[in-house]
Amino acid sequence: MHSYYTFIALELARERTAEADRERLAALAHPRSTEVGVVRRVVARFAVAVARAADERLVRGELAVH
Repeated sequence: MHSYYTFIALELARERTAEADRERLAALAHPRSTEVGVVRRVVARFAVAVARAADERLVRGELAVH
């Protein structure tokens, strides 16, 4: 029974590796624009700034919890 589960785990690992290879090759075939990366970074920085401001207000007790 142990070898059966080992076989299943190895088969699953092989499938995941093949899937990762397909994703990697697809990404290489269609390079993304650098503008997309810039927009994502700006949105992420804005989200972090909002979260930090909310945390600071929470620590000071300014946020009302309903």
